Amino acid sequence: MPGLQLQLDGLSWEHDGSRRTLKPDHLLVEAAQTGVVLADDADDAETFTDVLLGQAWPLKGRILIAGREITSLPSEERGIALVPAGGGLFPHLTIEQNIGFGVRRRRRNDFRRGQVNYVAGRLNLHGFLGWRPHDLSPDERLRVALARAMCHWQAARAVVIEDRTGYTPCHAAVSESLKAYPDLPVLVVSDDRHRVEMLRTPTVSWEIVDADGP
Repeated sequence: MPGLQLQLDGLSWEHDGSRRTLKPDHLLVEAAQTGVVLADDADDAETFTDVLLGQAWPLKGRILIAGREITSLPSEERGIALVPAGGGLFPHLTIEQNIGFGVRRRRRNDFRRGQVNYVAGRLNLHGFLGWRPHDLSPDERLRVALARAMCHWQAARAVVIEDRTGYTPCHAAVSESLKAYPDLPVLVVSDDRHRVEMLRTPTVSWEIVDADGP
């Protein structure tokens, strides 16, 4: 029985009128590993992330987590925790409220508070819960975004971290994810080759290419 691993087999999708795929065409990121997918630009990266999350449909291929195919599942059943570029926090909410925003709305208030406190403790955020995003450093905001993503999934099965030119590099989010959740695979989707080359822990990497090219 495979552990928590993220696997893509022969995946292709459409972007801007062309068919895109990964090179190599088989992606496998094991638990406690960091994988990197490098795109030509932010739009290219965004489309690939949408396919992973179930917000866009692939042309062919399979997406699997722990050996279970999730290609046809809706977003809310995939268990992929997303950390958006720059964190994507709500500036008018406190850190506690931002983290709690990830908890499913149907949950009771006491459950929500308990889950927020648990995840905040795991990511060393208790001292910041009453603050607002502008009070934090860029790296701390990414840590809050990771906490919000983990609150969305009681049992996340993979972490996808967006890294985009013009935003804070993803290094802190990768480091915190590997430290706090060592049983999960981490996939960075970036449009900046130089920045991902500076990651201390990249294990495997792929590029998004034209599927119809040479």
